[in-house]
Amino acid sequence: MNFEGFEQYLRQQGICTEHEIREVIARISWVETTLNISLDHLTKNEAELLAFRDTLLEIIGSEEKTEDFFRALRSYYDFHQGLS
Repeated sequence: MNFEGFEQYLRQQGICTEHEIREVIARISWVETTLNISLDHLTKNEAELLAFRDTLLEIIGSEEKTEDFFRALRSYYDFHQGLS
């Protein structure tokens, strides 16, 4: 995962505070390490990313927290698509 590039991307978007940027990075890092998956691979296909939301809900158990994590993943997806 490209932490530095993603962090810079979030800053350039100007929609997140520094605290929110750290939260987003912490969430996607948690997903990547806990589930032992490559986010760069996951974010190649939007359909797979959308299907992954159900997996997140099963693991996290809370709809609200799942949405927080999924928004973070969606931000990384948007960043990753900009690199392609």
